[in-house]
Amino acid sequence: MDKSWDQQVEDYWNASAAKSGEQLRAELDELLSGLDPNDPRVLFEIASLHDFLGEEQLAVEPYSKALQAGLPGQKQDEARIQLASTLRNLGDFDQAISLLEQVSPDSDLHIDAQGFLTLALSDAGRQTEAVRIAVTALAPANKLYARALSAYAQDLSAPGVAQS
Repeated sequence: MDKSWDQQVEDYWNASAAKSGEQLRAELDELLSGLDPNDPRVLFEIASLHDFLGEEQLAVEPYSKALQAGLPGQKQDEARIQLASTLRNLGDFDQAISLLEQVSPDSDLHIDAQGFLTLALSDAGRQTEAVRIAVTALAPANKLYARALSAYAQDLSAPGVAQS
């Protein structure tokens, strides 16, 4: 797959909002025709379409296979985030949390992952940890109080632990 294929994929997704599920399936089939069906990038696009169409259950397997097959670069973090979001929607909060915690702080998508991690932690009943993650992620964007917010976020106690 070359750069022109990547551009075609980007164009496909940019034009997806106004199209029917049938049209999107047909266009993706055409885009993927002739490619190895086990290529992690192919699996990722198939999973993404299932997800986009609200077919979360059908998205889990191709996302998982894409990650196992060594999805390259930033796409790996995209797949982690998208699979985690899908698993969260399906009620598998622990697996979602585990995937999101694998997104490195060095990743361009780390802050995005932190937003989804906050939601998954909250759904798992871990609200204090969710607030800590959210405030820590937001702190650098603050104009004047970043240091204070970061410190307060780290001081949040775990559920059931008394504040000092």
